[in-house]
Amino acid sequence: MTAATYPGQSPRGPEPDPNNPALNSAAFERGLAEAAPTERVGMTVGATYAKTGLLVIILLLGATFGWSQVEIVDVRGTQVAVQPAWTWLVIFLTLGLGIYGAVAFRAAAIVGPLYALSEGALLGIAAHYFNLEYDGIVLQAVVATIAVFVATLLLYSFGKLRVGGRAASFVIVGLTAVFLIWMVAFVLSLFGINFRFLYAPTPLGIVLSLLIVVLGVFNLPLNYQFIERAAAQGSPKFMEWYGAFGLLLALIWMYISILRLLALLRR
Repeated sequence: MTAATYPGQSPRGPEPDPNNPALNSAAFERGLAEAAPTERVGMTVGATYAKTGLLVIILLLGATFGWSQVEIVDVRGTQVAVQPAWTWLVIFLTLGLGIYGAVAFRAAAIVGPLYALSEGALLGIAAHYFNLEYDGIVLQAVVATIAVFVATLLLYSFGKLRVGGRAASFVIVGLTAVFLIWMVAFVLSLFGINFRFLYAPTPLGIVLSLLIVVLGVFNLPLNYQFIERAAAQGSPKFMEWYGAFGLLLALIWMYISILRLLALLRR
């Protein structure tokens, strides 16, 4: 039995992006399978970007709240940031929403904003810590992230930026490897084992952080391309929220990568 295709959809489907848990071909194929006949055509690129913008606004609101909940205390003449008591609860909530959001197509309109709010709160807490140690670094990272997003989107829209073939494979493999290294480092840190080269301001640490930023920059056009192809191939309307959720994940990755690089350079 062959898979059914809908108007404008090629049997092959969108190009996969294994690094992004949301924007991959298997996810959109399952979304098509879940769609009712009246929903199978309707996703547009413009509406997906508009919903991404809304999620970013919610993320910023959450970050503002998280920032405000960090208490600054004076310890022997030194200012120290104290995280809210509910931080770990929100960490687990955000993790759960992220995992559920990767498979919940119809619920993306609800899960996406909830994830943006909880993730924003965590980013706001972390940002207050960073800004206390490196004054102004958070604003620099935010401005740099916005600049990268706008520049890559404009270049992509005018056909000046395309990542395909071996370059796309390099970006996907590179980001996947970095993600796995971060996860292993986090787990081992719970047992007192630290990967110093990931956090120390050594030449290796700085070069690695710069490479992560470069990979993140070239990952954005892959996301734009995927959304464009998914819309052209007849994805249902509710997948706009799902596409926006996936792009939000890429932007968060970009911001964190830039913030880490700036922190290493400042140290």
